Amino acid sequence: MRQSVKVVTVKNLLVCVGIFYLSRWLAFPLQFGFGKLTQGIIYHGDFGNTIVMPLVLHVPIALVATAAGVSLTWIVDSARPLRWVALLAVLYALLGFFGYRWGRQPLHQDRVFQTVGALFPGATCFLGGIMASRWRVTSRGAVTAG
Repeated sequence: MRQSVKVVTVKNLLVCVGIFYLSRWLAFPLQFGFGKLTQGIIYHGDFGNTIVMPLVLHVPIALVATAAGVSLTWIVDSARPLRWVALLAVLYALLGFFGYRWGRQPLHQDRVFQTVGALFPGATCFLGGIMASRWRVTSRGAVTAG
């Protein structure tokens, strides 16, 4: 018996949100360990402070986001799983803007730092989903051809 489209959509939405929630919890130990490794590193110049530093600080979240994009591609019940991975990437990008507290009015560099840090995990999530969907297509094609 075929499930209705609404049931599949709600199920995929819950899977997407659940993977996001679980991945954020799994990123905590990685962030702690990575923070111990990168403690005391100083980035000189505007480019280093504004672009490189948020990339380095968000590497653990980006790794987990990539794994989340790959797993969502394999778990979701859809002919086009990249649409669901795009939703997960948007969740990473939008919710990455929260959690900043400013003791003063933020400068332009502060906002660029925040934006790079928010968009980096979303981009890696989508790239992981693209890689997994290409592998998924080739592996399914090999199974049906053989």
